[in-house]
Amino acid sequence: MNEEVNQNYIVKAIDLTHDALGVVRLEDGYTVFVEDLLKGETAKIEITDRKKKYGFGKVVELIEKSPYRLAPKCKHFYECGGCGLMHMDYDVQLAFKKYRLDLMMKKLNQDSNLVDDIICMVNPYYYRNKVEIKFAQGKKGIEAGFFRAKSHHVVDLDECHIMSKKSFEVLTLIKNIANELAIKAYDNDTTEGILKSCVIRESNKNKEIVLLFNIAKDSFEQEDLFAKKIVTKYPMVKGIGLVNSLDESTFSTDEIRILFGKSFITEELLGNVFEIGFRSFFQVNTVQTERLYKKAIEYAELTKKDRVIDAYCGIGTIALSIAKNVYKVFGIEVIEPAIIDAKRNAELNGIKNAFFEVGDAETVIHKWKKYKFDTIIIDPPRKGAEKVFIDALIDMKIPKIVYISCNPATLTRDLEYLLDAGYKIEAVTPVDMFPQTTHVESVTLLELK
Repeated sequence: MNEEVNQNYIVKAIDLTHDALGVVRLEDGYTVFVEDLLKGETAKIEITDRKKKYGFGKVVELIEKSPYRLAPKCKHFYECGGCGLMHMDYDVQLAFKKYRLDLMMKKLNQDSNLVDDIICMVNPYYYRNKVEIKFAQGKKGIEAGFFRAKSHHVVDLDECHIMSKKSFEVLTLIKNIANELAIKAYDNDTTEGILKSCVIRESNKNKEIVLLFNIAKDSFEQEDLFAKKIVTKYPMVKGIGLVNSLDESTFSTDEIRILFGKSFITEELLGNVFEIGFRSFFQVNTVQTERLYKKAIEYAELTKKDRVIDAYCGIGTIALSIAKNVYKVFGIEVIEPAIIDAKRNAELNGIKNAFFEVGDAETVIHKWKKYKFDTIIIDPPRKGAEKVFIDALIDMKIPKIVYISCNPATLTRDLEYLLDAGYKIEAVTPVDMFPQTTHVESVTLLELK
């Protein structure tokens, strides 16, 4: 090991990285990224990993604290990977997120005054309507929580301040009942035990919860009793499903067996009712989703004559939210069950001018090239839109693009293509969809020059 690793330096943080590491420069100009160091703070640090152009370090002693440093509300903050900014005053979290979009505009040689104030939360805690909990077997029984940052070690949660309070109560109940019935967590090394993970979904408006357990076998002996005890103690649980799957993502196609009740919750959004299944994609913060969509609709300035595309439409939340304002809206989504949900949700709300097609956005949009569209709303996954999809958009000369993004890095890349092709950025609004974390959601309006 290089002798310069493990050496101590006294430094001052000059900035923060996109994932909120403190940026410091040593006397020779070498850059080090330091965990748990806020901008403006002075600390004695130790370099833990020295690469050629930059290194990583940790704080040995905090010498001068930032006035914006808070004691994190959660006792698990320093071990759990669920949050990254809870040690930072909320106003500073917001400024940090807006600053990331200001930087993006500078990178694109655009006016950063086009970035509007961030849409924040009044209470930036207990907002998640969906969590995926991992199980592990501990000395005193089953443990449940999120993975420790960059590891597969489960942090057994005694509290959580981003999950809804009711979901957390259900999580505690699941642990207690599992221990009472001697149902064990699955162990990868010994291949013993049953419970691997659980997705807890909650409806804000309708006070319903559904649980999807991923288990190591197709069934287990006490499953009926397990379900009965959960719903007796917590009647808000309206559905429990079981799946034995290696793929725990929303893309999994393994069959879900209903152990109790129904396979979806019902949620309301901008006056429409949505059925959201165990695996459906739905934004995790219902309050902020309404505000995000309102901003997207405001940007689009829709009229009753407009034909609109909703690309990466999921279960049709955006398409159905704008349907009453337009002539026709067409949704594209690669996950087939989501399209089935979208069609059912259109029916549920009596919406007849929304049409949905399953497939890759880039493939489907090519089929529609000869039609004229007024606006396209895109809300791609973290990796951004595919280049072929953006090329198709450019070919179609759609006058207005409303781009919803959860990743400033891929947004920057995609906006660069669109700017080169003659689009102009008219406005950007950041939305704090994930308080206490480093994630930044935003909506950008582009118009063809």
